[in-house]
Amino acid sequence: DHGRLKADQRTHLFEAGKRLHLSWGALSDRQGAYQSACRASLTADGLDWDSGWIQKRAQSISYEGPLPEGDPTRLRLKIRDNSGEESAAYEAVIYNASVSWRAGWIGDPQDVRGRTVYFRREFTIDRPVRSAVLYACGIGYEKLSLNGEALDGAALDPAFTDYTKTCQYLVYPDLQTRFHKGKNCLGAMIGNGWRRNVLVDPTEAEQGGYCIPKPFAGQPLFTAMLRVTYEDGAVEWLHTDGSWQCGCGAHAANDLFDGEVYDANRSVPGWDKPGFDGFGPACPVQGPGGVMRPMILTPIIEHRTWPVIASWPDKDGALMLDFGQNMAGVVRIRLPKLDKGQSIRVSTAEELDEDGELFTAPLRKARACDVYVASGDQRDLTVWQPLFTYHGFRYARVEGLGAGFDASRIEAVELHTDMEKGSFFRCGDPLVTAIHEACVATERANQHSILTDCPQRDERQGWMNDATVRFEETPYNFDTGRMFPKIIRDIIDAQGADGSITCTAPYVFGGRPADPVCSSFLVAGQMAWLHDGNAEIIEEAYDHYAAWEKCLLSHSEGFIVDYGYYGDWAGPVYACVTDEHGEGALSAVTPTVFMSTGYSYYNCRLLARFAELIGRADQADYWRGMAASIRQAMLDKWYDAGTGKICTGSQGCQTFALWLGIIPDEDAAKAARLIHDDLAQNDYRLTTGNLCSRYIMDVLSQHGYLEDAWRLITRQTYPSFGYMLQQEATTIWERWELKKDPGMNSHDHPMYAAVDQWFYAGLCGIRPTEPGYDAFTVQPLFPAALMSAQAVIDTVKGQIGVRWMKRYGRLHLHVTVPFGTRACVIFAGDDVEVGSGFHTFSAPLDH
Repeated sequence: DHGRLKADQRTHLFEAGKRLHLSWGALSDRQGAYQSACRASLTADGLDWDSGWIQKRAQSISYEGPLPEGDPTRLRLKIRDNSGEESAAYEAVIYNASVSWRAGWIGDPQDVRGRTVYFRREFTIDRPVRSAVLYACGIGYEKLSLNGEALDGAALDPAFTDYTKTCQYLVYPDLQTRFHKGKNCLGAMIGNGWRRNVLVDPTEAEQGGYCIPKPFAGQPLFTAMLRVTYEDGAVEWLHTDGSWQCGCGAHAANDLFDGEVYDANRSVPGWDKPGFDGFGPACPVQGPGGVMRPMILTPIIEHRTWPVIASWPDKDGALMLDFGQNMAGVVRIRLPKLDKGQSIRVSTAEELDEDGELFTAPLRKARACDVYVASGDQRDLTVWQPLFTYHGFRYARVEGLGAGFDASRIEAVELHTDMEKGSFFRCGDPLVTAIHEACVATERANQHSILTDCPQRDERQGWMNDATVRFEETPYNFDTGRMFPKIIRDIIDAQGADGSITCTAPYVFGGRPADPVCSSFLVAGQMAWLHDGNAEIIEEAYDHYAAWEKCLLSHSEGFIVDYGYYGDWAGPVYACVTDEHGEGALSAVTPTVFMSTGYSYYNCRLLARFAELIGRADQADYWRGMAASIRQAMLDKWYDAGTGKICTGSQGCQTFALWLGIIPDEDAAKAARLIHDDLAQNDYRLTTGNLCSRYIMDVLSQHGYLEDAWRLITRQTYPSFGYMLQQEATTIWERWELKKDPGMNSHDHPMYAAVDQWFYAGLCGIRPTEPGYDAFTVQPLFPAALMSAQAVIDTVKGQIGVRWMKRYGRLHLHVTVPFGTRACVIFAGDDVEVGSGFHTFSAPLDH
């Protein structure tokens, strides 16, 4: 497992494959300390394995052998450092989540579209139980209970996949402590989620919506297996079948985009407790067809809550609320005493109209409205929040409670995949620190078992073109150890026999083959290797990576790719091809085929690196040769050696070619000069889009134009991040413009938030150079106007810290290196390699 072990059971699950791979970080108070030996043991029923002391520096160990299904395995780990000191033992309980699936699928025989389906099954426990584990998969979303109590606090489980290819089941171990002697009851509420919504289910077209029919869509379904092991050794299984009961209740309707209806009048008290009698039989049905695979990805959970910072009545007397932060989640209300039939409607949006009303046009077909209908008796909830939906919003309109309702009884609840870690960045310029915070908030709001493009409208897709730069930023701020493998497998599920991948994964929107800029497929593997030390996912995906690049080569003529859809997408509108209304997102200055061919070259370079990593040297030579051929074709077609201009000479063309290393080294200075001249002559107005706006920061910094990069990042007039913040943004926008166009107007869009990578890797200079941060460089940038910067990256080896400041006529640099790692510090003209510990450097300040 390449994610971090945390305190909850869900993150202690692993998927048994060819082997169990363990890796770790450690703390030491010695300078230059590293591991000299390690020892691990695994114990469980029928398993007693001890590695013995192994002399090795690598902080990892593998076990190849059988592992018990579902039962706890006790892990014990000790290490020895280079001075001979042994650590205390680290101990944890882990669970093999893999199991052979033997249960059938069940559904609602009535199948009322939009309804939340309730399933229940009673069973008897008549003797002492040693262990019990539940495996369950409810699609779209499930919420499970045992004897009336929720099994956990996760939301919107299981992770979204193409259910015809992969279904991810949840694993709940150690349930024996929650059984009652005698009758017990398992309950499951199943929401629609991605199984059925306005976007993917063709039947929704009948309701006046629009849809993109997908084979994974259909009625909500449930499958589960409960294994009970008694103290006498007997094992009993309970499977989903026709003996389960099915019905409905207060969670009357739900839709991922439209919202949820809770009607207390339909409440069925005790439905998930023993003794209830009110449901009919469930219906055994055909499953979606996907392979059953345990959900190892960390769950979506509640994070921070946001109180109301301002409230006011609208023209109709409804209560308008401002939570002060754009986010993804739901609104929670502590309800007063209500009358029977009283209806509360909560509508949400990211923006307000000029008159203080919700501006909902950018939501498009998403209604983003949750409804509570009161029963006026004990069935009413005291606290209400939706269960099977989420929204992207800063503002809410609450109708039915009156404008005088105490707004302190309302709060916004953030919901996102649990990928938090202890990284942070800040610097002496408050604007740049605020941009970083907005970038992180944007990324956080787009983590819902896939890394989405936006959380608010009827889209919320894993767009792979945006992700090519985004995936360079995400691992600095968040724990991607489990997310990147899941994304790679989602793309593989969507891959065609011709090697083509799709623009979104799971596949809903976009073309096949995908836009060639979707090198995110390979970048996810590269980042998993560099940031998490995960070489296994590269080995698993390598043939699929190669097939994708061969698909692109088959769509090339003379090594020039012959198509592109988006390219350097959604730059400032003055640099885009626009319609009669002045709208458009396709670059008018950087051709798509230029970007497409550049990414074909980049893929070949990555494939050569991957082939070497997994021991396929002959293929590494092949891909290096292909990369050389593509580079030469690009130079022959587009490059003017006399001027250093490539293709149109736009900021994007020059930037991308320099970032890739296409332009000959001897010409790099004049090629970079063209970017500087373009910026200087045009008041530093960008013409780059979602990809090259990140790369331009690297290229300017590396080619002597750091002050240009700093001027871009601190600019506060259109187009700039500072302009967004001047317009009250707390998250990063989809477009540089403040606009009212409903088509492309997300105010919470992470593609431009990828610039945050430059704060860590540029301003603080931290870049991994060996897998899992075994080695990294520290080469900070020092803009003239910036007096200090600080970053901490929470890595799999421990925290890396870099801090620099200009004080008392000198430049000071502090570097913290984790146990077992090495840093190459490039500072004041010197390269110094240092081991673990805290290191300081100082040099005269250059005036």
